[in-house]
Amino acid sequence: MSQTVRFATLGPVGASRGEQSISVGSPQQQAMLAVLLLRAGRAASLQELIDAVWGPTSPNSAPATIRTYAWRLRQALAESRTKPRTLISVGDGYRLALARRDVDALWAEQLASQAVEHRSAGRLAKAGEQIGQALALWRGEPLAGVPGPHAEQQRQRLGELRLTLLEEHFEVLLRQGAPALAVPELGALASAHPLRERFHALHMRALHSTGRLADALAAYHRLRERLVEELGVEPSLELRDLYQRLLVDDDPATPQPAARGREQSALAPADPRSALPAEEPPEPWRAIAPEPVTAENGERAAHAPDGDEAPAFAVGAPVPAQLPNGAVDFTGRVTALGTLTRALVTHRYDAPPVVLITGMGGVGKTTLAVRAAHEVRRRFPDGQLYADMRGTQHDATAPGLVLSGFLTALGVAARSVPESVDDRAGLLRSLLNGKRVLIVLDNVRDTAQINQILPGTASCAVLMTSRARLWGLPTSARVDLTGFRTDEAVALVERVAGPASVNRDLSAVVELVHRCGLLPLAVRIAASRLASRPHWGAAALSARLADERRRLSELRAGDLAVEAVFAIGYQQLSAEQARAFRLIATVCDPEIGLPAASAVLGLDEDETEAQLESLVDASLLETSQPGRYRCHGLLRAFGQQQTSAAERLCALDRLIDFLVATTAHAFRHVVPGDQISHAIGPNRSSGMRFDGACAAREWVTAEAKGAFTAVLEVTREARAALAAASEPVGADTVRKAVGLLIALTAFGPNVQRERLAQAASALAEAAEALDDKHTVGRAHFLCGNIAVQRTLLAEAKEHLRIAEINCRATEDLLILCQVLNDLGLIALFEHHYEEAAEHLEEAAPLARRLGQRSGELVATLNAALARLRSGRAEEARAVCEEAVTTLRASSDGQGLAYALVVLGLSLHELGRYEEAVERYTEGLRLSRKLGLREREAQAHHLLADTLRALGRPAEAADTAARGVARAADGCSERVRGHALVALGRALGDLGQDGEAAVHLTEAEEIFTRLGLPEARALRGAAD
Repeated sequence: MSQTVRFATLGPVGASRGEQSISVGSPQQQAMLAVLLLRAGRAASLQELIDAVWGPTSPNSAPATIRTYAWRLRQALAESRTKPRTLISVGDGYRLALARRDVDALWAEQLASQAVEHRSAGRLAKAGEQIGQALALWRGEPLAGVPGPHAEQQRQRLGELRLTLLEEHFEVLLRQGAPALAVPELGALASAHPLRERFHALHMRALHSTGRLADALAAYHRLRERLVEELGVEPSLELRDLYQRLLVDDDPATPQPAARGREQSALAPADPRSALPAEEPPEPWRAIAPEPVTAENGERAAHAPDGDEAPAFAVGAPVPAQLPNGAVDFTGRVTALGTLTRALVTHRYDAPPVVLITGMGGVGKTTLAVRAAHEVRRRFPDGQLYADMRGTQHDATAPGLVLSGFLTALGVAARSVPESVDDRAGLLRSLLNGKRVLIVLDNVRDTAQINQILPGTASCAVLMTSRARLWGLPTSARVDLTGFRTDEAVALVERVAGPASVNRDLSAVVELVHRCGLLPLAVRIAASRLASRPHWGAAALSARLADERRRLSELRAGDLAVEAVFAIGYQQLSAEQARAFRLIATVCDPEIGLPAASAVLGLDEDETEAQLESLVDASLLETSQPGRYRCHGLLRAFGQQQTSAAERLCALDRLIDFLVATTAHAFRHVVPGDQISHAIGPNRSSGMRFDGACAAREWVTAEAKGAFTAVLEVTREARAALAAASEPVGADTVRKAVGLLIALTAFGPNVQRERLAQAASALAEAAEALDDKHTVGRAHFLCGNIAVQRTLLAEAKEHLRIAEINCRATEDLLILCQVLNDLGLIALFEHHYEEAAEHLEEAAPLARRLGQRSGELVATLNAALARLRSGRAEEARAVCEEAVTTLRASSDGQGLAYALVVLGLSLHELGRYEEAVERYTEGLRLSRKLGLREREAQAHHLLADTLRALGRPAEAADTAARGVARAADGCSERVRGHALVALGRALGDLGQDGEAAVHLTEAEEIFTRLGLPEARALRGAAD
C-alpha cells in the first residue's frame, strides 16, 4: 500500500497504484474528484464542490452526497478512517495531498512551463522533449463523461492547453530546421481549427521553408477570406506582418518579438484559482493590438503594410484621441469584451455598428466600454471621440453641447460651429463621411439624447453605455452586463489588494466577494479597504459585511460608494416607480412572481407588470423569465433603507397573506382529504388556484425559497418593532407565517428542509417574544415535525412536548393531532411500540372528529405499523386492507402509496411474499408517478427484503441499489441507512462479502449518528 497513487484526467478519469486500478466511482463522484485534483492541493469548500458538480440547480441532498463520495474515495484509496493522508478534510470541504507529478493534467502544465523556459534559453532539444512528454499524457477528451459545469469548463481549458502545446511542438520543430516533418500535420490542424491563427502562421512558415512559397501565400489568402466573411475582421497584425515578409521572401523562421512574448504567455503557469467552478477558458490571443493611435503614428499607419486605410483627415488636421485612461487592474469580462470588439469592427451594412452596454449602477459598464474602445482603436485611425452624457443626473448633457465638442475636436473653429443642433449634427455627419472614427457615448439617458449624434457612415462605429435598455435604438450588438463571476471578483481583489490578501485565506475572499453581490464596484471598494488595512484580512471585512442592513455603509472607500451610485438612479424614478421599487426590494429575495408582486403593490397584474418592467428598463430589477423578477442583493438593501418599518411590515403582510391563501389552494390538491383553509386563515387575498397537483407543486417549487425569506423578514421586523414599541406589532403576520409553513410541509421534496427549519426556528423565537401561546404551539410543532423528517429525534421530542402543552392549553386540536402523530413516529423509530400506539390511537379519533380524513388515515396506518412491529401482523394487515380500499376511492395518492407500502410489510411478516411483492410494486409505481422520492426509496428497500425471502438475491440487489440511489436524492438519512442494509444483505447472499460489508458499515455509521437502535443490530455485521 506504500506505492504512490497516480490520477488521470486527460481522458477518462482514473486512478492506479502501480499496476492496480482503483475505482473512482460514478460520473458525479468523478466530477467531485476532478475538482480536487485540478486544484493542485488547495482545499475546496462544500459549497464550491456542490456548485462544481451540479451548478445552480443542486438537489437538497447535495451536501450528504458529497460526504458520501468522500467516504467512498477514502475507501477506494484504503485511507485510515481517523487519519486520512490523501483526501484530507478542511473545514466543511476537502483537499487532496498529492504531488503535481501524480496528476497528469498538473504534470502536463508543469512540463509546458518548463518547456517555455528551455525554448527561451535556446535549449530546443530539451524543450521538444518536455513538450512531447506532456502531449503523451493525453488519452482522449479530458474528463470524458464527467458531468457538471466545472468539468465542462476544465475540458475547454485542458483542450486549449493541448492545442498550445501542439503549437509549441511545431515551433520547436521549425526552429530545429525540420519543416518537412511539420507540413502535413500543420495543414490538418489549420483545417481542424480554421480560426486559430497561430496554426496558420506555423503552416505558412513551414511551407515557405520547404520551398513552397506560393502555397504559403495561398494559405494566407484562404484564411483572410474566411475571417472577413465569417467575422468581418482582418487577420492579426502578426499574421499580416508574416505575409509581408513572405512577399519579399524574407526569412520568416523566427517570429517577431511581439509574437514571441505572446507564445510565452500562452504556456505560463496556470493561476492557482483556475479551478473555481465559474471559471472560463484562458483569454484568447487578440487579433486587435491595443496600441495608442496618435496623429504621429496615425500618419505612419498610412504607409504601414498592414492593410489599414490611411487617416482621411488632411495632414495637419487634429486626430482626436479622447478615450479616458483604461483601468490598469481591469479583470475578467472575456466573453463580453470579445462580443464588443467583434461587433465594433464588423462592417456589414450601410449603417455604422452601434453597440450598447446596459446594466445596473456599479456593474462596470464604463470600465468595460473604455477597455473595449482601447482594444479596437487601431481600427479607427481617424480618431476616437468620447462624451459623458450624464444620463443619470438631473442635468444630463445636452446633445448640442456634445456635438459642439466633437466638431471642435475634429478641427472646426469654435466660431464656425453652427448655432442649431440640427446644423451641428449635419456638419458632424459630413466631417465623418468616409472616415473611420469611433464614438463612445457613456451613461446615456435615452434614445432622444443621442439620436442626432450618431454618424451616418458605415466606416464609423458607436459604443454606448446606459442603465436604461434603450429598446427603441437599433443596435448591432447588446451586452447586458451582470455581476462578476466568482473567479473574476477574486482576481480583482488580488489586483487591487495584492496576492497576499488572497493567498492568506482564499475561502474568506470568496465569501467576501459574494457578500459584495459580485458587483464590480462593491468588490473594488472592498479590495481597496483591504489594501489600506492589510491587518484586517478578508475574513474580518467579510464579517463586517455579514449584516445586510449595514452592508452599504461599509461599502465606502474615498469618493467611491455603492449607495451613492444607487441613489442617482433611484432619484430619477417617478413616485409610483419609487414606491414599487421600495416594496419589491423589501420582499424580492431571491425573486418574486407577478401575482405575488401584484398583491404586495395592491395593483392589478397589468398595472404591476407595467411598473416592474419600467424598473427592469431602469436596471433596478432583472427578469429571469416572463412574469418573474429579481433584485440584486445590494439594490435590495438600498431599497429597504428607503422604507419605514411600518411600510416594510405592511408589504410583508400582504405577501404572506397572498402566499397563505395560494398555498391553501395548493394543499387541497396534494392532501385532498384535509381542509386546511380554516386552520391557517382567514385571508384577505383570494390567492391563486390550480388545475391539479402538478401545477400546485410547480408553484410551490418556484415560490418556496422566497416564502422562507419573507418569513424570516417578518420575524426580524416583528421583533424589532416589539423592541422599539414594547407592544406586539406584527403578531397577526407572524401567526399567518406559521400557517404558511405548516401548509408548505405537505410538499416535502418541493421545499428545502434546511430553509424550512431555519424559518420555523425563527418563528418559534418570535412567537415566544410576542407571548402568543397559540403561535408558540404551532411554531414548535413545525420545528418538531421538521426534526422528525431529519431524524433528529431528541430535538424533535423537545419541540413536540412544548407544542403539545401549548396546543392543549389553547385547544388547537388540529395541530395537536399532528403533534401526537409525530410523537408516535418517534416512538416507532426508537422501537417503543406501546408508547407509539398510545399516541397514535389518540391522534386517529381526534382527526376523525375534526374531519381530517387524510390525517386520520395516516395516524391509523402508523398505529398499524406499531402493531406490526410488536408482533401483531394480522391486525396490521386488516387495518391496511381497509385503508387501501378507502383510499382507492379517493384522490389521495400520497396516502394510498403509504398504505400500500405498510400493507406490503404486513404481508411480508405473515410470509405472504408474492402478495407483498405486488403491493410494494404498486406502491413503487405510484410513488414514482407522484414524485414521492422518500416513499419510492422505502418501497425499493422493503421490496428487496421480500425478494431475498423468495430466494431471488440478484433481483433483490438490483432493487436495493435503486433504493440507495433514490435515497441519495433528498431523502432522510434513516431511509438511506435502511436501503444500504437491504443492499448489503442482498450482496451477502450473492457471496460478495467485501462489498456487502462496505454498505453495512456505512449503514451502521448512519444509524449510530442518528441514535437509532438499528445500529446495535448491525454492529459487527460488516465483519
